[in-house]
Amino acid sequence: MDSELRRRIVYFLLSSIMLYVLFVYNSRESILSNPVQSAIVSISFFSVVAIIIIAIYPEILSPQRKMERIDDFVVIIATLTFLFIGLSLINSFGTDNMEYTYEALNNFFQGKNPYEMVYGPHTVQPTYTLSGGVASNFIYPPFSFIVYIPIYLLIKAFNLPGYVLNAENVIFAVILGLLLYKIGKEKDDPFALFPVIFLYIITAVSIPPFYGVPIVIASTFLALSYVKKNYLGGISLALAISFSQLSWLAFPFLLIYRIRSDNVGKQFLRSSYFLSFLITLSIINIPFLAWNPVRFIGNIITLNTQLIPVGQIGLTVISYSGLYPMEPWFFTIVFGVVAIFLTYLYYQRFDYLKEIIWLFPLIISWFLWRTLTEYFFMWIPLIFTSLFRTQYKLPTIKLNFKKKIVLPLLIIFVFLASLSVYAHESYVASNPLKIDEVYTLQNTPPYTALIIKVQNTKNEPVNITLVRVSIPNNLNMVWNSTETVIPPNSSALVFAYASNSLEAINSTPFTVQVYSEYYFATYTVNSTQ
Repeated sequence: MDSELRRRIVYFLLSSIMLYVLFVYNSRESILSNPVQSAIVSISFFSVVAIIIIAIYPEILSPQRKMERIDDFVVIIATLTFLFIGLSLINSFGTDNMEYTYEALNNFFQGKNPYEMVYGPHTVQPTYTLSGGVASNFIYPPFSFIVYIPIYLLIKAFNLPGYVLNAENVIFAVILGLLLYKIGKEKDDPFALFPVIFLYIITAVSIPPFYGVPIVIASTFLALSYVKKNYLGGISLALAISFSQLSWLAFPFLLIYRIRSDNVGKQFLRSSYFLSFLITLSIINIPFLAWNPVRFIGNIITLNTQLIPVGQIGLTVISYSGLYPMEPWFFTIVFGVVAIFLTYLYYQRFDYLKEIIWLFPLIISWFLWRTLTEYFFMWIPLIFTSLFRTQYKLPTIKLNFKKKIVLPLLIIFVFLASLSVYAHESYVASNPLKIDEVYTLQNTPPYTALIIKVQNTKNEPVNITLVRVSIPNNLNMVWNSTETVIPPNSSALVFAYASNSLEAINSTPFTVQVYSEYYFATYTVNSTQ
């Protein structure tokens, strides 16, 4: 298959995915309630038509069929379409992350330390804690709100809604797509448009930047820190680390990559890359560290184990689903062991593993306490940089694979598997909760209220802190519930109810979980019986 045919197939693939995503966009929003946004999405159909025509008749744009030039036109059409659609779909903060960022900016411009203030979402669903409250601290590094200052000033100047901050997420998503395309184009790669395709895919899998998911900003700066060896790369790495703790997962691997690939050794500490990184990191973070060291460090350096575990995939899913619950400390130990081992492996086998640098933080993300979708998808665009940037050829592998790789992995696996058994048995032995019965207050779905009979099997009082129910397409699955303290070796009734119709249970069977801090009991209700 020649390069021209590959490119034309990519054009058609891009147009097909764009068409699918347009339907996804309008299916998520009420067309009657959002006529302008729906109209913009609908009109964008003709961008799809234009790309299909270009795929079939590239001579329209270039009689000489210079496909590199045609690539540029297709990218311009696709990214401008995404930009206009993305900006038009901004109608809320989308996540408490963005609402807290806006409040942090308000506090900062009022001369208040963002890390000392108490936060609470007013327009979006909160992040719940295992103690029954909601996350009320600003826990992100300083650049996570500093980067939005230009948009924030426009919001204040023109009296715009605060959620317009999401416009910067959309802009960075386009910048990331164009940056990755540029990297691929430099290698004359016929698949250089794939990052633009991915730009549309990520918005269809619940992490759209216009709905309050800003992780594309971190990915953009990480990509620059990887491809640039000079001061720009160092500044970008500092900005990524100062934006999101997720970037910290990649930090040791990027340092190893830069030191080993450039063969600079100790001279790296005097390089423009490292010095610019250090200076930028200091300028952004030291003022807030000096402002209140305890709150700054305490808010930012956290594993989030005080929050309820959420996510579709990840190690914690095995536990919080009720399949095999384990003590929280187990996940901290596993995370540390895996991160250290993978860093060691990358350093020791750098010649073989050099260009799969982004695979390691992707793997580590699976072991986090909270495994949100963006924790994984943020690394996929960065993998394109490895694919496009070099024609990498592995050296001849000269190592005892069983001794150097399989044996350490086996030792770690046996250790963690044994530890998981202990963590599970300890959890079961310490868990005071048991659900005896769940009563529905409606005869048929939808169910919006439950009475749960909970037993305390221990010799000390137990405070019920949280109730979760199995609501599809709901990340937290938390219902409101009465504050209940169960006496030792007794039972009590807990009243739980949905705060709105979107949290109603519409089918059976369904599952109920009652929490006391990180201990929980699970009960499956089948009202058809």
